[in-house]
Amino acid sequence: MSDQDRPLIIKIGGSLIEYASGIIRTIRESKRNVLIIPGGGIFADLVRQKEISDTAAHFMAIAAMDQYGWVLSSYGMPITHEPVMTGVPHIFLPYTHLVHTDPLPHSWDITSDTISAYYARLLSVPLLLLKSVDYIRASEGAVLMLKPGMETDDLDPAFIPYIFDHHIEGYIIRGSDYARLAGFLRGDAVMGTGFGGTI
Repeated sequence: MSDQDRPLIIKIGGSLIEYASGIIRTIRESKRNVLIIPGGGIFADLVRQKEISDTAAHFMAIAAMDQYGWVLSSYGMPITHEPVMTGVPHIFLPYTHLVHTDPLPHSWDITSDTISAYYARLLSVPLLLLKSVDYIRASEGAVLMLKPGMETDDLDPAFIPYIFDHHIEGYIIRGSDYARLAGFLRGDAVMGTGFGGTI
């Protein structure tokens, strides 16, 4: 199977809300078998401002992912409440599934980054993270490939341990660069940070 034919999970970062229309259009035009997982963005930021228990914050932040997912759906992409690859791009709203399965610790160390990695593991597909940076940044500078034990503020603290513990393969690119996203979805080599191999 060629790269452009492989199923793929794409997590769209909440910081990209102003670019959401172009991102959804680019994904839709690719005709890839894609399951989109929304970030929490401004909706999760409201939860962070409140002093509430870890469990309440965990599920409120996941509900915030659903809210961002509804925003993304307004640009012409259908939604699903089940983590399934349908053959065409869909937006997955994870709240109902995660409330019932509750597979992850309740902590701000786990955000939509690690949640998307969980679903990549569940479905045995690669993961593409769309963020607002060209490369993940660490103390030594731009990172071309994630390594175990690496620390960065561009990913939640649980993400790097999780992907290496579970052998998840993927890539991270700037989502606001539609041409770069389109190239990646065609199977072209593009600027970004890889992990777990190449996709």
